[in-house]
Amino acid sequence: MFKSLVAPLLLVLSARSALAQQDFTSNSTGFAGTWSSGSGAVVTGPGFADPMNSNRPFIYPANTGISYSFTDDGYFEEAQYRFNANASEPHCATAAVLWQHGRYYFHNNGSITMDPSMFAADGRVQVQNPCAAQTQILTYYNQFELFSHWTITIDVHHAAYMLQLYRFDGSLFPRLYLTVRPPTMLPTTSLTAAANGSTAATPTN
Repeated sequence: MFKSLVAPLLLVLSARSALAQQDFTSNSTGFAGTWSSGSGAVVTGPGFADPMNSNRPFIYPANTGISYSFTDDGYFEEAQYRFNANASEPHCATAAVLWQHGRYYFHNNGSITMDPSMFAADGRVQVQNPCAAQTQILTYYNQFELFSHWTITIDVHHAAYMLQLYRFDGSLFPRLYLTVRPPTMLPTTSLTAAANGSTAATPTN
């Protein structure tokens, strides 16, 4: 899948630097798509989350990971599945799976912000702890995110575009690889309003 997306570009870019940090006229075009970490087990969209289903809001993938999807018109979706080890009690490791969506913005200083506030009621996080009194907790999730800057390069080893985000403090975020264009996402509207039978137009800036 990766090779089919990037092969034509390898020919074009072989004689120039692979660095492809976007300018503001092409950011949204270069950014759009679904990006996943590691093995690509975690991918945004209906194969990962059904946030309005209180009984089964998540479809657990085979491996942990992170995925982001971006549209050309400024919407994002985030999916994460991760483990937190417990060194003193290894059998009490916790698992967390989360999903949210909203709008993303490029800024003149090169940073990117992701704001889920317009869909705050849609986000979900589920935490599993086999040693807790309540082993599974499902709550709302909406977390504003700031990345100080970013680059897109061609990773020859993976034969794929690689998106490197930098956290607000400049530290490296896990590498993300382009898996598909157009992005795989749930609707970019209020899922809560739709589930409640309300008419909700897509928000604008």
